[in-house]
Amino acid sequence: MYRINQCLAAAIAATLCVFTASQASASTIVKMQFNLSLSSEPYDTIYLELFDDTPVTKANFLNYVNDGDYDGVIMHRLVAGFVLQGGGFDLDLNAIENDGTIVNEFNRSNERGTLAMAKVGNDPDSATNQFFFNLADNSGTPPLGLDYQNGGFTVFARVLGNGMTLIDALAGLPTINLGSPFDEIPVYPGSSGNIPIYMQSVTVTELKIGDTDLNGTVNQADADLLTTTLTGGTDEPQFDVDQNGTINQADLDLLNALVLGDIDGDGFVGLNDLDIVLGAWNQTVTVADGDGDVNDDGFVGLDDLDAVLNAWNAGTQPPPAAGTPEPTSAALLGLLTGVAALRRRG
Repeated sequence: MYRINQCLAAAIAATLCVFTASQASASTIVKMQFNLSLSSEPYDTIYLELFDDTPVTKANFLNYVNDGDYDGVIMHRLVAGFVLQGGGFDLDLNAIENDGTIVNEFNRSNERGTLAMAKVGNDPDSATNQFFFNLADNSGTPPLGLDYQNGGFTVFARVLGNGMTLIDALAGLPTINLGSPFDEIPVYPGSSGNIPIYMQSVTVTELKIGDTDLNGTVNQADADLLTTTLTGGTDEPQFDVDQNGTINQADLDLLNALVLGDIDGDGFVGLNDLDIVLGAWNQTVTVADGDGDVNDDGFVGLDDLDAVLNAWNAGTQPPPAAGTPEPTSAALLGLLTGVAALRRRG
């Protein structure tokens, strides 16, 4: 029984701390939700990573986000195969208040999937609140490319994951002409008339650890995606499972451990998962029962316990349910009771 007691002692000690991965390069992530979703999938949300090497532009964008200024703001300009632009006007086509102009910080190319600040011609430092999605590689060559016009257009963010699938769908909508600057407004032709595209909400958020496909859950599909992505290479933050700034095999190992040990499916390996194993300890179970039988061998034993302990405190801890206290000495006492029971059974 030494092996079991040793593992459980480690688990008890682990309940006294919270999982803290090294966040050497924690990214600023913004969640942007539109009023329309893909017709084939219930996706209306994209995630943006803001770049640290454009500090003034980043701070400017976050000011509008944190003040809620982009909520309900339309995408007022669509040039197919070029840009989808918004950030400046509400649903009544009134200009939203801006915080003034900012200095140009061009240093990244206007490649597909990036966001850049819009500005007035012949004034590099004229950007305020309007931005655009680069629908294609718009870096170009002198003097036509966006990297060369007007001092270069400042790229400050990029779309993560498969978010460009949604942006491409929005960019495939027809446009209507309501006169400059609204001569290329993308709309969805609904039964009650043309529906403009607007941002329902834009908020700063955090990525769920291990959610590589950005759909809100952590499961085997995320591990499969990371497996294929490692082959081609990536630097997107959702794949940095251990949050140390480097994406490699260690991230896949941790994600595999997380998926295996997360018995209750909440994206976090903790007391609930351990309780499930202890509650069915040394029992023969069917696939239908399944609880605690991590390795699906029909028996809840040491291998199942190890699956939980090997990923202990990994993942994103869910908020406690209303009225449910954080784990306390009472929880530890329950765990100790489980240890005593294991000793008796051994």
